[in-house]
Amino acid sequence: MEADRTGHFREHIIQAQQCLRKNFPDIEQAGMFLQFSAGFETETLFDANPLSMKLAELPGMPTYPTPDGVQPQFYFGHCRKLPVLVLAGHRHLCEGNGLLPCLLPTLAAGSLGMRKHLYVGHALSLIPEIKSGHWCLLTDFLNGYAFSPLDGLHSLLENPFPDLSAALSQELNSEIVNAMHQVGLDFRHCTYQSLPGLHFCTGAEAELARKNGADILGHDLVMEIMLAYAMGCKVACIMLAGAQNLHPGKGSKLKREELLLTSKLCSPQLMRGLPIALIEIEKNEKYGSVPRLPEAEADELLQQSTTIKSNKELKLKILRK
Repeated sequence: MEADRTGHFREHIIQAQQCLRKNFPDIEQAGMFLQFSAGFETETLFDANPLSMKLAELPGMPTYPTPDGVQPQFYFGHCRKLPVLVLAGHRHLCEGNGLLPCLLPTLAAGSLGMRKHLYVGHALSLIPEIKSGHWCLLTDFLNGYAFSPLDGLHSLLENPFPDLSAALSQELNSEIVNAMHQVGLDFRHCTYQSLPGLHFCTGAEAELARKNGADILGHDLVMEIMLAYAMGCKVACIMLAGAQNLHPGKGSKLKREELLLTSKLCSPQLMRGLPIALIEIEKNEKYGSVPRLPEAEADELLQQSTTIKSNKELKLKILRK
């Protein structure tokens, strides 16, 4: 016997698969699913004009725009000859329609064989080092909601008891960092905390998130990250800092329009590096990744670098005046 919620989700997954196959006949050739929050422009990611369909065509999806006035859209096409499925815009939990509209794209993509998921969103910086327009790559996260997206879905998951400390893939993160560095874009590794609602947080909420260890604060994508990983997918998440909340009485009020504009203006940077990252991720998947070297302290690396072939170590001396 399945829980009612599981059966409800399973039925919608099957219908979503059928809908996506009908609109994108070659969709099962894709191995990568990319989801972008509102504001990001993705057109230049594709080699040629992609096929498209509205997210609203999937079963159980709202037909009206999101609070940002966006009608989320699927795109299927090729990026550097690699087939990819992209969702530009997505539904928010705070819209009041439950988890299904938020999670169905992830569930459908994973069930159609896309086992690598990249989520791109925007957030609020909580520390001075991360300024508006800076890119962040998640290495950890805190679920600020009072529930888990995995509740009641255990029979749909590859692992109903996932170790979420490994939810964000080191392999994907490494390729993303290297690719972005090639186009002059450096990412900061950070911890992200999600917060219910679409409002900008209070000063006290920002301070509490900092005490929790968060560097950036937002509302979305934690649900998708947790679910995708529990389905057995490799997951990475990029966040753009769209504004800062550093202390109470920070001065000017934050505006959603400014955050979306920052996302639009910074999109070309990301689109230059993403194709390189996707190619390298695909190579690693096909040919196997290079084993990671053991981590070492700086002094160990320095000593190893000065060891000569005779196996005698060159002793370093500190010269003092």
